[in-house]
Amino acid sequence: METIATEHLKRIGAWLELRFDPVPEPAEAYPVRASVVIPVRNRERTIADSVQSALSQKTDSDFNVVVVDNHSTDRTTEILRGIADSRLVHLVPERKDLGIGGCWNAAIYSNSCGRYAVQLDSDDLYNGADVLQRIVGELERGPYAMVVGSYTMVDFSLKQIPPGLIDHREWTRENGRNNALRINGLGAPRAFDTSVLRKIAFPNVSYGEDYAVALRISRNYEIGRIYDSVYLCRRWEGNTDSALPLETANRYDSYKDWLRTVEILARRKNG
Repeated sequence: METIATEHLKRIGAWLELRFDPVPEPAEAYPVRASVVIPVRNRERTIADSVQSALSQKTDSDFNVVVVDNHSTDRTTEILRGIADSRLVHLVPERKDLGIGGCWNAAIYSNSCGRYAVQLDSDDLYNGADVLQRIVGELERGPYAMVVGSYTMVDFSLKQIPPGLIDHREWTRENGRNNALRINGLGAPRAFDTSVLRKIAFPNVSYGEDYAVALRISRNYEIGRIYDSVYLCRRWEGNTDSALPLETANRYDSYKDWLRTVEILARRKNG
């Protein structure tokens, strides 16, 4: 499948060779080295666990946790206000039409966002206390505009469930950004150079927003990978992508196909 997809991209002039733009030095100062970004709406059962997973990270430099509370109507807001830690930044956006992507934009354009922005979903947990340090170290090692880790599927009690580890080993440095056009996602957690991310921004949607940004970044910059599990993806009945109706799944797939089309057209034009 990869061979066929790669040859097709070459035929239509959308294949990218192994050449990357350097990640630019930031033109501004940041309040902390890294920010863990958690968009949330109505996750009273899981938000405290996720925030604690972020706050318990052991790093050699400062970081904060930026939670964008998208007008929760359950106890999520109350729970967040009850967490007494100065590193927690609780943002409630003025707008009420934001999807997950819009919440990410609220975080990265805020004055609280750090030099690097690292994803943590409001259902999920980091797989250990050294994850943030490792991800930021990988971003700087490249330096990369984006780093994607690997995750393990678990149930609500954190017991591993099939298919277990998701590491996207089909990604290679040589052909990863071409291969990204044929797969349905890049993995998690996702981490970004904030200065690059602010130039691109997320689409204001709640599905595929991460894929859109990853495709755009990969057009110009190298994306680093971590292939062992650093993240626990918790599956339970409250997940927004749990047991999707066929109509919704088709709409999501159609959106990703549109993203691929836009990206292919841009790559052909630039080439």
